[in-house]
Amino acid sequence: MASSRLPGTFAALTPSRHLVSNAGWNMLGRIGPVGVALLVTPRLIDMLGLARWGVLTIALTLIGTFGIFDFGLGRALTRAVAERVSDGRHQESADLTITGVLTLGLFGLVSGLVAAAGVAVWVHHGLKIPADLQTQTLLAMWVLCATAPLVMTNAAMWGVISAYQAFRPANLINIPISVMYYVGPLLVLLVWDSLIGVMMTLALCRLAMTIAYGCLCLRVMPQLRHARPSFGLLRPLFRIGGWMTVSNLTFPILSYMDRFMIASVLSSAVTSYYTTPFDVVARLSMITIAVTGSAFPAMAASWRNDAATTITLYRTSVLTVATLLFPLCLLSALFSHDILSFWVGDDFARNSSTLMKFLSLGVFFFGIDGVAAGFIDSIGRPDFNATLSIVEVALYIPLLLLLLHFFGVTGAAVAWACRSLLDCMIRIRAGVRFYPALGGTVRYIAPMSAVALLALMAALFENGAAIAVLMLAISIVSFYIVVWTGSLTSSERSSLLASFRRITTARSRTA
Repeated sequence: MASSRLPGTFAALTPSRHLVSNAGWNMLGRIGPVGVALLVTPRLIDMLGLARWGVLTIALTLIGTFGIFDFGLGRALTRAVAERVSDGRHQESADLTITGVLTLGLFGLVSGLVAAAGVAVWVHHGLKIPADLQTQTLLAMWVLCATAPLVMTNAAMWGVISAYQAFRPANLINIPISVMYYVGPLLVLLVWDSLIGVMMTLALCRLAMTIAYGCLCLRVMPQLRHARPSFGLLRPLFRIGGWMTVSNLTFPILSYMDRFMIASVLSSAVTSYYTTPFDVVARLSMITIAVTGSAFPAMAASWRNDAATTITLYRTSVLTVATLLFPLCLLSALFSHDILSFWVGDDFARNSSTLMKFLSLGVFFFGIDGVAAGFIDSIGRPDFNATLSIVEVALYIPLLLLLLHFFGVTGAAVAWACRSLLDCMIRIRAGVRFYPALGGTVRYIAPMSAVALLALMAALFENGAAIAVLMLAISIVSFYIVVWTGSLTSSERSSLLASFRRITTARSRTA
């Protein structure tokens, strides 16, 4: 039975196998859909027009605000299930899961109703959109609000899937549904030129994912068939989740306030010039999500009793994220104009090239910050992340307004990049303070981070193609030399060399 195999597999996984195999499946689940999105987006912009495309990108960010209403239960549930799975308490885990799913579904219903009530005021009095689009936009957003219970329920079930390390079947589910998330709206627009049809298609995709996740949870946790809700199990989760609630309240503000403020201060059309390059570079965060998605439950299960494994998980996570992100972020920064011109046209390239450079720098450090933030939550210190988020909101909003006033939409990109860099530095330092055994890992992280910062800052300047190619080559070579000499241990270097020799030998024998 799955229940007898999966916990043993969970316990047997080494940190390196855990990150490589599970993060690999998580990335695979996103690469295909992202490729489709890149192909489909130009056509969607053309069919919708700038105004409606800007409204669509803003509306989609509304999904992220639904997490405000889970009172921190979603992430706390993931942590609690991971601990119980590692201890072999499967029936208790099942009871906790069914309780969490029902509770989050109810919270999702409430959040959808609250969002639906507020969206009318925002559409008619907040957004600067043509009058003839207001009714269509309002109805489309109401459809989106109706998916809130599905979003919350899916998040709860993903926690179970993560705890049982069932990333392979989960991503085999995600790939076709996520592809339809982009292809579906395009197909609908061919027969119904309306944002309402687009939102209905997205809602159906969410429903399909809920059904598929439910079936997978029953397979990996058959005890769910006999589970009974026990709301007393949620009490300790709410104690941790109380602080996570604060983070949930501030995260959408920090993540999406730039878009809403651009639309309100400037216009929804100008928002498109910001959100389009942002969505391109933000896709690189799938690397961070893939790694932290598998590392978080593992660190939550090991930090109390196995410091060595926890430290290895943390350092390996940071190195994996950084070494995969850096060349992609540098490439998007150096060749931002060419990428945008080829993808969505010269108009976007002229208006968004500089934005993409700053956003690329921010995405790199946002990736490392994601690992640091996940670690702080996994060791039971969400209070720090919550406090930091409150301070950030108080500082970020006035800074964003100031930079928008003086530098226009470019100011929003600068503010976001600066926030990502400062977050990263603060959380790494806090992780060492809360978990002193982590202190030795900083010397492995600092050198490569410094090289990456210098290279990405140099890429902010416009250069000719030849100089950009030269900068790309020098920066990448320098970065990986520093990683090899300063970020890897001697045993890791020996292991990588041995693996390279085996691959080379196998290829020579095949030839």
